[in-house]
Amino acid sequence: MNKSYDLIVIGAGSIGVPVAMEFAKKGQSVLVIDSLSSPGQGQDKKAIGGIRATHSDRGKILVCQRSIEIFSHWKELYGDEIQWKSNGYSFPAYTEKDEDMLRDLMKIQQSFGLNIRWLSREEYRELNPGISIKGLRGSTYSPEDGSASPLLFTQSCYFKAVEYGAESRFNEPVVGFTIERGKITSVKTETGVYHSANVLNAAGAYARGVYKLAGIVIPVNSDSHEA
Repeated sequence: MNKSYDLIVIGAGSIGVPVAMEFAKKGQSVLVIDSLSSPGQGQDKKAIGGIRATHSDRGKILVCQRSIEIFSHWKELYGDEIQWKSNGYSFPAYTEKDEDMLRDLMKIQQSFGLNIRWLSREEYRELNPGISIKGLRGSTYSPEDGSASPLLFTQSCYFKAVEYGAESRFNEPVVGFTIERGKITSVKTETGVYHSANVLNAAGAYARGVYKLAGIVIPVNSDSHEA
């Protein structure tokens, strides 16, 4: 295939598909390549859908606040139901040490603009009736955090990307790159070669292997966080 693209995205998940949608929306030619059969078949299927700005780093807080803004208005903007719920996020404390740590962290989070406050054990029990009360000292609470369906969100982005002109190739593992003067000029799969001015590695847990094909060593190590 001799066609060239403005952007090739490797990985059709929660990063790759929204990026493809946004670039295609701006009139860029985009190709998404994935080794699996359809969008969202990798780590997306294992995600619980939490979307929170409750972090300790200013950059994460600001990025995630923007994420909450996008997810909470998604249906209004694009007409698709993604099951957004603004159900809040909390960190309960059962020891004095944990309470001191969370309260100190909360001051830092508030200085970065996070809407977070401390709830007494009685307030938290009212908010979360199923919590174990034994030893409970209280909890931090960020009411604007929420959740959405990873499946519905990725599907919405995918069909919008197609509507905006993005193309996709599924069941095509990336096997190599053409590199000229230190820049990737084409992506090779088991069935074709695709040319592009820019390539985005959005392969999630498999990103390390994709980088390795280009001779780049990046310490991406997957971890089953929720487990």
